[in-house]
Amino acid sequence: MTKVTGYDISNYGEMVDCEPRMSVFAKALKRAITPGCTVIDLGASFGPFALLACKYGAGKVIAIEPDPSVELIMPMAQANGCADRITVVKDLSTNYRPDAKADVIISDVRGTMPLFETHIPTIVDARERLLKKGGHQLPMRDTIRIALARSPKAYRPCYYPWVSNQYGIDLSLGRTYAVNSNQRVDLGVRHLVSEPLDLAVIDYREVTDPDLDRTVELTADRDTVAHGLLMWFDAEIADGLTYSNAPGQPPLVYSQMLLPMAEPLKLHTGDTVKARIRAKLMGRSYIWSWDCDVIDAESGSVMKSFRQSTFKGDVISKSALDQISNITVPQRSTQIEIDRDCLSFVGEGRSVDEIAALLLERHPDHFKTHMDALNHATGLLGRYVDGHS
Repeated sequence: MTKVTGYDISNYGEMVDCEPRMSVFAKALKRAITPGCTVIDLGASFGPFALLACKYGAGKVIAIEPDPSVELIMPMAQANGCADRITVVKDLSTNYRPDAKADVIISDVRGTMPLFETHIPTIVDARERLLKKGGHQLPMRDTIRIALARSPKAYRPCYYPWVSNQYGIDLSLGRTYAVNSNQRVDLGVRHLVSEPLDLAVIDYREVTDPDLDRTVELTADRDTVAHGLLMWFDAEIADGLTYSNAPGQPPLVYSQMLLPMAEPLKLHTGDTVKARIRAKLMGRSYIWSWDCDVIDAESGSVMKSFRQSTFKGDVISKSALDQISNITVPQRSTQIEIDRDCLSFVGEGRSVDEIAALLLERHPDHFKTHMDALNHATGLLGRYVDGHS
């Protein structure tokens, strides 16, 4: 079955082991629950929040998760003596139609940033359709923060092997892609070379727009070299219950995001980087853009300007661009014909093995063996298991 996220069971386990994240969520959940209430756990993985909700007195818990890890929820619920109170929904929450709305919704479907895949649209939908008026929504608010950062080590992937390498080959073309790719990093306070500023406040009780477009002015606090724009978030799960992946805080599973500069910036105290940061949700992924003007402290003039975007960081073929264009007229292909045939055999009482035999018979030029056809059929049909693709 196709995975919806890039997580595996070990990643989900790391989230439970991640402190203070887990204990803050647990305290907020315990505070929100009243005896017999209904709780929805969005992105439940193998169900740690769902199990805690039962432990704290919830009468009914709906655990929603499209990832295969959801298969572990009921065995774990049985081990914890609460299987009778947990309902598992193997799907996306946007497809779920409740019998009644929940008193509490808990979720953590962020990535390195709260702006991650379809996190915001998912939360908006859950708030509007699944939560009772006046119900508890956990988390409550995230504040994205930003600062100039110096880290030759973090910047190395933007320089080596593109500008210099020990083999004497010209790889300079690749540097354009490298400097337009955001990076996961774990930097400390010593790496910051400006005062941090708030970039955006995402209040999950009110947010509707999944996109971001903000401009900040970051001022160098010393003579230094800046390698990028460092971003992190301060999380408020409930009133007074917080944690952060900021520099200087205990490292969390989220890490931080570094938007590298097109080139290292030599700055003097008081020089300013005026940065326009944009994040645009396209399908299930965000395109990040950062436009920077470097302003001299003495003259007030712009010394350098950069226009960067993760869109420029992906190597995309013309054929791939044609496929995502809204004016492209799709053409039939052998692959489309094979997939169409495979899906047309579903619902007629045939096993996957029988479907594979029919594919091999109908497309002998494409499949060399029955196993080839079987692998194709299981891969394609696995995308539709549990009602999602």
